[in-house]
Amino acid sequence: MTMVNKVYIMFDAIIIGAGPSGLMCAITLGSYKKKVLLIEKNEMIGKKMRLTGGGRCNITNLKDVHTFINSLPIKSGRFLYHALTNFGPKDIWDFFEKRGVPLKVEDNDRVFPKSNRALDFLEVFEQEIRNNNITLLTSTEVTDLKITDNIKTVYTTKGAYTTENVVIATGGLSYPHTGSTGFGHNIVRKFNHTVTEIYPTESPLISYDEVITSKILQGLSFKGITITLLDENEKPLKSQTGDLLITHFGLSGPASLRLSQFAYHYLKHHKEALVTIDFLPEQSIEHLKHTLVEYKQTEKTKTLKNILKNFIPERLSEYLVSQLKLTNQKMSDVSKHVLNDLSLLLKNFPIKVHGVKPLEVAFVTGGGISLSELNPKSMESKLIPGLYFVGEVCDLHGYTGGYNLTIALSTGYTCGMYIAQK
Repeated sequence: MTMVNKVYIMFDAIIIGAGPSGLMCAITLGSYKKKVLLIEKNEMIGKKMRLTGGGRCNITNLKDVHTFINSLPIKSGRFLYHALTNFGPKDIWDFFEKRGVPLKVEDNDRVFPKSNRALDFLEVFEQEIRNNNITLLTSTEVTDLKITDNIKTVYTTKGAYTTENVVIATGGLSYPHTGSTGFGHNIVRKFNHTVTEIYPTESPLISYDEVITSKILQGLSFKGITITLLDENEKPLKSQTGDLLITHFGLSGPASLRLSQFAYHYLKHHKEALVTIDFLPEQSIEHLKHTLVEYKQTEKTKTLKNILKNFIPERLSEYLVSQLKLTNQKMSDVSKHVLNDLSLLLKNFPIKVHGVKPLEVAFVTGGGISLSELNPKSMESKLIPGLYFVGEVCDLHGYTGGYNLTIALSTGYTCGMYIAQK
């Protein structure tokens, strides 16, 4: 132990939170032979990480740094340039492969372990904790943080510990049952740090539209649709393309999840929002009209419902023809005008949205520690030297698809490197 101003400095750094950002920060510091204390309130490390991707864990996204930043739904993505340059997607790939975890790339540059086991990553972290002599306290809750003359005392349910460097890696507010309770936000407010609005992102959309409440389409899933959020003048605000699930409460699946944060902000000022679904985004509306007219000429005796089954699920085709009162209509009897209306419905199917599922079920937390108060090259507070913030506790987030874990790992690494070398 080092003595400073008659206070014993027990650790070179104390890290609060053993999620991906805290783990990477601890391991980086440990690799420089620094004395590190890692505190986790849960009985195990990486509790939330174990659940991600249905237990498979999408560890990163193999886009280059420029494309990665431009793919984020936040205006402040440039803040991450230094961190991603230090430790980006390819570095994350190399880190785990060199430690015996073979990886694979799936659609949209998403990276998973070949085993499809999130536990493979946690086993690497556990081994690195042992290899680098990191002191790990699990089932330990931090109760307070006090700072006097740059000496920081972390009070826990198992005692008090001192250091000059404290890293807050406590995550956001999503998945609260994994320990994400907003501790990091609460603890820093007393140090006059700004916490921006906290809101759910990557969260299902709630709808009281008749098409949802009737449950007539409940359970239908679609591949590669495009969903668009419209303003009060029915002008497009934001579109997302991906898979979609119609549920008993509204819309879920990657496409609607990606749209949710934009719907959330819109609904703060409006009682409802209109979204439209393009079930056939790869076809132009003119091409679709032409195709249906061709069917009218070549498949005269077939019903419209049976023709639509070539494009969309049967239950949706049944619903659309019933809405148009054409349930038993043969193609020869369907007018071109009706086919035009049907084409419009297939390309712009309207659903009213009335809310976004709360943080308790959101995949990602929006908002957090204001980036204007952090140094992007170190993740250190501009207000309090020796106080750092990494991962989802910061006002940083991405879409699902490996972006958020990449942000966590890169900011954790960057912070660890800075503390180790200062």
